[in-house]
Amino acid sequence: MRQSLAEPSRPTLRDRNRQIARDVVLDAAERLLQQGEPADFSMRALAAEAGVGFATPFNHFGSKNAIMQALSSRLIGRMATRFRDEAPDGDTVDRVLAMGRISIALLLEKAAVHKAVVGSLGVASPMPASVRQNSRELWSLALGDLAGVTDDLKELAQALLADQLAFSFRGCVSFWIAGELQDENLGRAVQAGACISLLGFTGAKRRADLIGQLR
Repeated sequence: MRQSLAEPSRPTLRDRNRQIARDVVLDAAERLLQQGEPADFSMRALAAEAGVGFATPFNHFGSKNAIMQALSSRLIGRMATRFRDEAPDGDTVDRVLAMGRISIALLLEKAAVHKAVVGSLGVASPMPASVRQNSRELWSLALGDLAGVTDDLKELAQALLADQLAFSFRGCVSFWIAGELQDENLGRAVQAGACISLLGFTGAKRRADLIGQLR
């Protein structure tokens, strides 16, 4: 079940109970990863950590891969929630850079967990994953109404920018997971990628600001 980044509607009692059960399992998975367990921890260990029957994780998710996908969706949802809570001021450039800062801060809060979660997403699955769509929605949220993008490029920006920002962010995070990008350099790499993605869509003044941030 994919978690939408849209503002949620009021759930039914059955849906709330189902979500509580799912959250218990996901919380347990995060604890195992935080304790240093590898991403291929057993479903039996997960059920024991969650304090539920062995079949419960299977009943709610179906597979280990689906649990990791759900943890990814939860992470992206938390990024969106924190962005909405902070409600950063400014135009699209300011909002995108704010999303980068917020997302990196959240990743680093539980680095071991998030490295395991994001690192697991490259595994092939019989069912199509929702990571790209979730990521696109996250960056679309940051882009907002495209204030600051030149009028003649807004349609193109609408079509391309969210995906390109998602690709750039994921690339930086992948190098971080591999140990080729240190914690202290991750934010700068994400900021540079965002600035480069935005450069061709802004007016002269905003473009100068972006170039200044790259120097």
